[in-house]
Amino acid sequence: MAFWNKPQEDEPKSTSPTAPSGDSAQTLQKRFQHLIANLGKTPAINMAIQISDLILEQAALERTSDIHMEYQGKNLRIRYRIDGSLQDVLKIERDKNIPITQRLRVLAGFDPEPPKSYRTEEGRFQKNLAGRTIQFRVSSFPTINGEKLVLRVFDRTQIGLDIDHLGLSKEILEKVKKLIVNPYGIFVVTGATGSGKTTSLYAMTKEVNKPAVNVSTLEDPVEYRLEGINQAQINPKTGFGWSDGLRTILRQDPDVILIGEIRDSETADIALRTALTGHMIFTTLHTISAPGVIERLFEMGVQPYLMTSSLIASMAQRLIRKLCPNCAQKTPPFSEKQISEFVKNLNPIEADMVKKILLKPDAKFMIQKGCASCGNTGYVGRTAIFELMVMNEDLRKKILAKSTTDEIKRTAIENGMSTMLVDGMKKAAQGITTVSEVISVTATMV
Repeated sequence: MAFWNKPQEDEPKSTSPTAPSGDSAQTLQKRFQHLIANLGKTPAINMAIQISDLILEQAALERTSDIHMEYQGKNLRIRYRIDGSLQDVLKIERDKNIPITQRLRVLAGFDPEPPKSYRTEEGRFQKNLAGRTIQFRVSSFPTINGEKLVLRVFDRTQIGLDIDHLGLSKEILEKVKKLIVNPYGIFVVTGATGSGKTTSLYAMTKEVNKPAVNVSTLEDPVEYRLEGINQAQINPKTGFGWSDGLRTILRQDPDVILIGEIRDSETADIALRTALTGHMIFTTLHTISAPGVIERLFEMGVQPYLMTSSLIASMAQRLIRKLCPNCAQKTPPFSEKQISEFVKNLNPIEADMVKKILLKPDAKFMIQKGCASCGNTGYVGRTAIFELMVMNEDLRKKILAKSTTDEIKRTAIENGMSTMLVDGMKKAAQGITTVSEVISVTATMV
């Protein structure tokens, strides 16, 4: 058994994929059954309102990031994504007289009935639930069984829009704070969908937002409204796209510009040139690592001299689950043989960093157990792991030479970049997460 694997006897109890499991499912089922007991006494539309509100409220209480509602045969299946994992929480028999999804469609600004032609729809709404205002972004998708709705849940009380609360290590946090107050340049945040990139962008923007600074954003969609910042919603249907919006913002006397995502070569070219003319740009790209930003920009046709002149840093991130404090157990120390086997394929400098962390005598490595508090998963909540690549002369030379991502990564590590694997191992050594979780999340990078 590999040293990062959890012992078999500690595995959480398996559950049927067709049967709701965990405290969230049990609680939702009990509350749903209580409502159904009054079915004959309550008008159908009122029942639909109560059931849909129940689903939304329980999702907010359970720290749910997404709600999936899909018809399967005779049932409406409800799933919550909690801490990155989808869980069945409720199955409701399809009943045309209780229009649950139609009620949610109305809240999102759609027509009550799904369109007869196969097309998608997107909308949003907000509600006061569990004592706070929760925003929902709604996406509809036509399937052969009927419409599927996915609701993204935005709860500001669950998302720290403060740069000090992102989970950055002290070393990386100090560097980021210095970088984002530069008078010009472009800072790129990268990572997979749902890795917290937008949260990081907002936190950075909030940090530099001062009365003397004019901050404008281009987003699709605008996920949170930030006080004192000029936020704009991209709308290609009206001709207000990324490149047009960026050109317009440049006539608004900006100091800092947040671009939700660079998606095409034209926007990339304008953004990097804008960074050269005395503006600070925050933006995102879809790559798996900080060094991967260079290759992605090359693919978009960006010239090397533009990158070396305007790019000041790229930061990659991924979300990892945090250990449940009620049931986490201490793990035995790792042997040198186990560690050597694990790090043998890593960059020598990165391997040495990981080895030192795993051999630290005061490390608090833990494994997940599972209990009622965490729904038998062993984890509660999530944090992020990061890697920050700061531009310097060595990296600029590699970019001008159009070096590969592996060569750029090697140079970045040699110049002090701490990879996401290293950052994750540091968090595991602090007892925040497990080594197995870090390995799982960074598997494509090891």
